Amino acid sequence: MARVRWLVAHHRDCADRRGCVSWPRHEDGGRAASARNTIRRVSRALRAAAAVVMLVTVACRPAGPRPIALNEDACNYCRMTISDARFGGEVVTRTGKVFTFDSVECLASWVRAADAATIAGIYVIDLQHPGSFVDATGAGFLRDAVVMTSPMGRSVLAFASPEIAEQQRSMLGGTVVTWPDLAASLAVPKEAKP
Repeated sequence: MARVRWLVAHHRDCADRRGCVSWPRHEDGGRAASARNTIRRVSRALRAAAAVVMLVTVACRPAGPRPIALNEDACNYCRMTISDARFGGEVVTRTGKVFTFDSVECLASWVRAADAATIAGIYVIDLQHPGSFVDATGAGFLRDAVVMTSPMGRSVLAFASPEIAEQQRSMLGGTVVTWPDLAASLAVPKEAKP
């Protein structure tokens, strides 16, 4: 804007306008330079918008399971303090909230009572690797194991895969089941609400 005022004032002062110096103009009257500037501005704005979208997408993505703080975290179903690193699980919601559980039984009962649309991931602790989580949908479970009981007493043990659960069945006893079978078979008390 200041350049335009300077040009107007400068041209008024020049009587014949031959000696006046003005900025060079392109043959198209400056339209090409204006179009290039507009393209640059739009390009910068699109890049900035893409960066913001990427940051928001990364920030809003639900996290995976977080380590359970033994003897501090409580089960979100039965409210018992989680004290055994061999058992338990977590549910991560689409908003990123993490619910912790002291046993697979509590986890399955909570999932049955919860709205499936809000759940982003279900994880169980692998009995052979205490403290490490595996996706419940790919895990294998021993139900009614004879040798070992879980914190809730139903003897449901989680393993990284159904094949590993089958290998452990000869030692621990019980029946090999998958997550859908286990979640469907465990009863949910009427008063339980997630």
